[in-house]
Amino acid sequence: MLDAVVGAVIVIVATTALALAVTVVESSIGSTGRQPLSSHEIKLLQQAGRGNSQNLQLLEAELQALPRELNP
Repeated sequence: MLDAVVGAVIVIVATTALALAVTVVESSIGSTGRQPLSSHEIKLLQQAGRGNSQNLQLLEAELQALPRELNP
């Protein structure tokens, strides 16, 4: 009887951990490509000769236009 209770607890903990992992992955995938450029990224673009305001605005617009969902 005690073995069944321990087994049930293990199943519940494993199921909860799996559901939490799926939620975290979906959240991180949903925000991919939606972050503004960091100061380090802007510095790299400036060093590459692509850091003027027009290029940065174009890149920001392209990042915002990325699809939110993956369509297979």
